[in-house]
Amino acid sequence: MALAAGMPTKRPVFFLVSLATLLLLVSAVQCYDGRHAVTRSAMARRSRPGIRHVHHRRTGVPHRYILAENTTSSSGGGKQKNNSSPPTRNNNTAPPTAPAAEQGKHHRNYKHRIRNWIIGFVVGSLAGVISGLGVSVLFRLALNCIRGRYRTKSGMVIFTPKLIKRADHLAFLEKEDMLSSLAVIGRGGCGEVFKAQLPVESEGEEPKFIAIKKIKKQVGDGHGQNNLSDEESRQLDKWSRQIQSEIRTVGHIRHRNLLPLAAHVPRPDCHYLVYEYMKNGSLHNALKATPSEEDGGSGGAVRLAWPARLRVAVGIASGLEYLHVLQQPQIIHRDLKPANILLDDDMEARIADFGLAKAMPDEHTHVSTSHIAGTMGYIAPEYHQSLKFTAKCDIYSFGVILAVLATGKEPTDQFFVTEVEEVGLVKWLRRVVQNGDYAEAIDPAIAGAGHEEQIMLVLRIAVFCTADEAKERPEAKDVRCMLAQIKN
Repeated sequence: MALAAGMPTKRPVFFLVSLATLLLLVSAVQCYDGRHAVTRSAMARRSRPGIRHVHHRRTGVPHRYILAENTTSSSGGGKQKNNSSPPTRNNNTAPPTAPAAEQGKHHRNYKHRIRNWIIGFVVGSLAGVISGLGVSVLFRLALNCIRGRYRTKSGMVIFTPKLIKRADHLAFLEKEDMLSSLAVIGRGGCGEVFKAQLPVESEGEEPKFIAIKKIKKQVGDGHGQNNLSDEESRQLDKWSRQIQSEIRTVGHIRHRNLLPLAAHVPRPDCHYLVYEYMKNGSLHNALKATPSEEDGGSGGAVRLAWPARLRVAVGIASGLEYLHVLQQPQIIHRDLKPANILLDDDMEARIADFGLAKAMPDEHTHVSTSHIAGTMGYIAPEYHQSLKFTAKCDIYSFGVILAVLATGKEPTDQFFVTEVEEVGLVKWLRRVVQNGDYAEAIDPAIAGAGHEEQIMLVLRIAVFCTADEAKERPEAKDVRCMLAQIKN
């Protein structure tokens, strides 16, 4: 997998551009000097003593040059040896006067100054542009080297140097069975997630923890893939796509509400995706925490009051706005759910798990897939029916998350099977909002705290986001603005 950044390939391009610019500059200066040399030679011929250029009117007679000679006058055609009167000079053949020569010299000096000023300005401008490009390229290369975005000998790539400052901090992942001593903090369809501590560089420094997602390779990955069964091939293809998707998205984008990929460590039998550890766990665990778990038995999960839930909702909307609007091309997550929303030390929401994410170019209106991907209850109806998804599919999933935050009920809760007629959270919520029975919908854990008006507004936004028609749903930016107004 080619993970290294493509910056080194850009250096020859800048060198070629610089060379071409210098050649054009030299040719322009030579052409100007040639034209100026012709002008100087013509002016020199005109100002040469003893030669006068006689101007005539436009006739068929060619121009003539008259030589002015100093002759002595003779009386009767003979020579006078002792001529007391000095020879007189014909006014028509007299050389240019001193003021005219001074004026021509001043004119030439003025043209020289203009030419030198123009050449200096052009050369200085081009030199500044070229040097600026060169410095920016060198700075970018140095920055990438510091960040470790070039593949090391072991194939490791570091994307977050603030967290992982040196490659040897992850050297323990290259040892066999090193993860057996680490605590398992999660399990998913593609592998397990472990918690590890980074080495402490100086005394008094607080320890930093990371989460390591281990994605196993199928037997035959890389060699002997022709012997795999159809099911094994599909699973292998799924895991490969997940790794590539993670690296293409969170490996190179940064936002306060997105969980960045810190490093990727390939191994012969698996891949390790390294992230910053979120000690407060996932939103799913926080919503399911009980009072007894708040005392320390939840393994990092904390109980969320309504102000914290509303803040989480605004953070998720901000992350979606970045993915859908500010990121080019836009990125569609496709698997938004409380289990994929992590909470950092400040209880800020971090969207995680971009294994199913897709980038949609601007010229495309939708992206088609061969099968449905996501979690039941959070999948938009148009995606389920036509296998076509857009950014509005993420808005539908976010609307379901808003409903979960306000009601405390998951889409597959047993409540929708045994206690109500509606099947599913979305249909039940529409009926509640239409009838105005908000007291029935509010989570008992946050009821009676004086936030009922805000909760009702969030439930209306949830219904707005989960409309059957995608065109009736708002954009991520609009949802974030509505939630921010409620919060303030």
